[in-house]
Amino acid sequence: MFMRLFLFAALLLAFAAPATATEFYQVGFRTLGQCTADGGLRLDVNVWYPSVRAPHTLNYAPWTISAARNGKAVEGRFPLILLSHDTAGTRFSYHDTAAWLASCGFVVAAPAHFADCMDNMESLLTWAQLQGRTRELSATIDLLLSDSDTESSIDRERIGALGFGSGATAVLLLGGALPDCDNRQAYCAQAPVQDMYCNAWGRERMDGLCRRLPLTKSLADTRIRAIAAVAPGFGMLFSRSSFRWLHPPLLLMAAAGDTLNTTPLHSRHIYDMMEKKPRWISLEQADAGALMASCPPPLQDALPEICRSVSAPVRAAIHKSMHTALEDFFLHYLGSEKNLPQIPPPPDLTPPPPPPAPPAAAPAQKKEKGKRKNRP
Repeated sequence: MFMRLFLFAALLLAFAAPATATEFYQVGFRTLGQCTADGGLRLDVNVWYPSVRAPHTLNYAPWTISAARNGKAVEGRFPLILLSHDTAGTRFSYHDTAAWLASCGFVVAAPAHFADCMDNMESLLTWAQLQGRTRELSATIDLLLSDSDTESSIDRERIGALGFGSGATAVLLLGGALPDCDNRQAYCAQAPVQDMYCNAWGRERMDGLCRRLPLTKSLADTRIRAIAAVAPGFGMLFSRSSFRWLHPPLLLMAAAGDTLNTTPLHSRHIYDMMEKKPRWISLEQADAGALMASCPPPLQDALPEICRSVSAPVRAAIHKSMHTALEDFFLHYLGSEKNLPQIPPPPDLTPPPPPPAPPAAAPAQKKEKGKRKNRP
């Protein structure tokens, strides 16, 4: 009798404990491309999504990933997450994070930022770097919603954005943050002597960036309902007034071991500037390279500062913490209608017209010279 009761209780527990998303969804993978000659916009996008087909090894030299190439998608619509890679990365650099989120029930789209990536950093520390990223991310939404292979899997009302490094800065701008240069001098006074943003080369580029501010039009994309910014840069571009119009809920992660975008001057500074505090997580021992997937062999010797910045066990621990936090955050806000934020329109930043010129004064009458003669 006792044994039967025990087996019955175990059976109830087995049915009551839901399977985790990672045990349920297999991961599909496809690529999309678009080039608009008139707008000068090129998009190469990796897309991970829940699939009914088993994954296998795919070769995109020098990267190899595990997914079902063009595998049939699971029926239904899923939240979309845009993934913006760091300057030192590519659209493949975070493939493990993208696959993890896809296994949790998200469609993940990672566009290549051609002028700001591992192979080309020509736009580094310019306004084109940030503006170009936001434009490419918004255009990626348009591309996926117009493509027959991806549109049917996406719930267009549930869209989020995830960025790393300069990509994290870009998703803050997409969320409605308004950059300024009010803290630039204070930043350089605290930064290390050879800080990239403050050395002679960086100062010249940042001078040009600051001449583009303040913005006359917000870069916010109101389709984005939740954002996660991991180890953002450009901390000096944000003051207390920068986040007045940031409406999506935010997960802010610091990489405690990052020596370029140091936590106190970037992630923590952004946190401190916010009146409404975001979720905050510090990833211990993490730097920019540790946030990426393990490098393929051809890159390990070419880029040891990125590929070997931490050991394999440390990288695995960092990714476990990061993935758990991302899954929890995006499922909370995008996983159901209950917590889905409503995003108002961005502010009108059009400069007011100059005041009208005062009316010209009437010319004074000239005094008559000489005295009038008396009439007879």
